[in-house]
Order: sequence, then C-alpha cells, then structure tokens
Amino acid sequence: MKKDFIACNALIFNEDRDLIASVKVLDYDSYENSIIIKSLPALDRIKRCELIILTSPIPYMYRGTIHKTAINKAESGKRIRLFNEHITEYRQDPRYKINSSTSIDELIYDGKAYRLHTQLEIHLLDISKRGVRFRSAPDSFAVGNRFYVRIITGDESTILFVEVVNTFTKAREYSEYGCRLIDEDGD
Repeated sequence: MKKDFIACNALIFNEDRDLIASVKVLDYDSYENSIIIKSLPALDRIKRCELIILTSPIPYMYRGTIHKTAINKAESGKRIRLFNEHITEYRQDPRYKINSSTSIDELIYDGKAYRLHTQLEIHLLDISKRGVRFRSAPDSFAVGNRFYVRIITGDESTILFVEVVNTFTKAREYSEYGCRLIDEDGD
C-alpha cells in the first residue's frame, strides 16, 4: 500500500520529546520523503524534530529536519525531511508526551460497538508508534477492553482503535492504562 500523508494530522516534538506543534500535512513528497506544513513561530528556531503522523490504524513515527519553503506566492511554510523510524530507548518504540483530554463513548466487543451509559473522560499522557497511555477514573477499564480513542489536534481529529494491555493504579483519584494500537481486523 502506498503511503500518502496529505491531510493527516502530525504531532511535532523537540529533541527532548516535548510537544511543540500539532499540524496538518499539506503535501507529501514520496520521492524526497518529506512533508510540507504551514509555518509556525514555534518551529522557527528548531532544526531537528521527532514527529508522529497520525494515520489510522497505526501512526508513522519519524525524525526530521525542518527547512523553510514556500506553500504558494503569499504563504511560507516548512518542509520536514523525514528519516527512518528510530529506536532510542530500551522500549521497542520511544514514547512522546501528549497532553490532551477526550472521552470514550463505546466499547467494542466481538466486532460490535456497545454504547456506554456515561462517557468516560480520559487524559492522554503519551503516544508511541504502537500504543497510547492515558489516565482515567480508577477501574474504568480492564485488560482486553477495546475502544476508539479520538486524538484532537487543532481543528482536526484522528481516531485510533486500541486495546488495553495493562493497568496501573497510581492514586485513589485515577488509574493509568496502557493500550496497544490495533487495526480494524483486531490484529
């Protein structure tokens, strides 16, 4: 399958893995392996970055170098040249901090969606190529629960299908849940 990142949302992190921008990909050059985004002041002094392009069901993770470019005659932009995925931690994939809240409306069981009586509010903590970690009320989810998580970036959102693989209660007020990203077929 051919990759095409046009109109996908991307999260851009500095080299310390702090989120610095959330953008929409305006253009993708597969030959040069680069994306074009609008210019943002937060990116003006950044030359190297790490980014996650939010594609469903699994996002792509890259390192990149940021260069000035023109979007059209009136608008300047940034070209980010993408480099292969990388491994910099003991973990199989590095994690990136994300500070976002959303809610879960339904659980998926045996391929069917079951609407919850009350939405469950969650706070996303981090994301990697293969998973997400979030915080929610204690005992809200169990290992094996599957559901859709909506990640909102600016005016856009991306929906990822996840399965809880571990839970950890840190305080009486909340638990943390580690999830793996799965495709629609459940793999």
